[in-house]
Amino acid sequence: MPKTPNNSHSPGKEPKQGKCPPFEDAVSFYIENESDKNRVLDFSGWLRKNKFSPSAGNNGYNWYVKFYYINHNVVEDGKYHRSTYHGIYIKLFNGTWHILPSKDILEQVLLRDDLKEIIWDSLFPCYGCNYGCFNHAHNSECNAILFSREISIKGICLKQPVCFTNPCGKTLEALKEILLMRKNSDDLIIGTNMTIYNYGMI
Repeated sequence: MPKTPNNSHSPGKEPKQGKCPPFEDAVSFYIENESDKNRVLDFSGWLRKNKFSPSAGNNGYNWYVKFYYINHNVVEDGKYHRSTYHGIYIKLFNGTWHILPSKDILEQVLLRDDLKEIIWDSLFPCYGCNYGCFNHAHNSECNAILFSREISIKGICLKQPVCFTNPCGKTLEALKEILLMRKNSDDLIIGTNMTIYNYGMI
């Protein structure tokens, strides 16, 4: 099994236990390449300007951008349950930064033909996390059609199949468009007999 995002840090760069520091502080400490660091900080500034402030996760360099969903399977006080989900995860590991889109955002990413080459190069391997699908992902032969090309998805993470590592300006501009569209749309609807994890097209 390859190193996981939790143990791939160079000496002295390991995250402290507990809640993450502010995103910009961690980036300034963790990323050494000045060009890459400036691109991250520019993206962070854009997130905050547009009220997407990244929330800090726990135990690792993890942040996320939240959106709302309405669950038609849960009724509270006569109303459908409304809560938040993580639209994108932003993580620091292997000496750089990574953006992992949730299923909701990934569906929109996969509609972008201009990103197909980037997506083909951004399939994310299964590291054996707590979802318990490591054996299945690594031992099951499975192909899929992506942008008219058949690809093997054996060994690919089933929960977060795409990870944009050190994303380029083109990728970030596309993600900005998608995030703004999600923000300006109605809340995500979770239909009958579905969950926040298994709705939609993929």
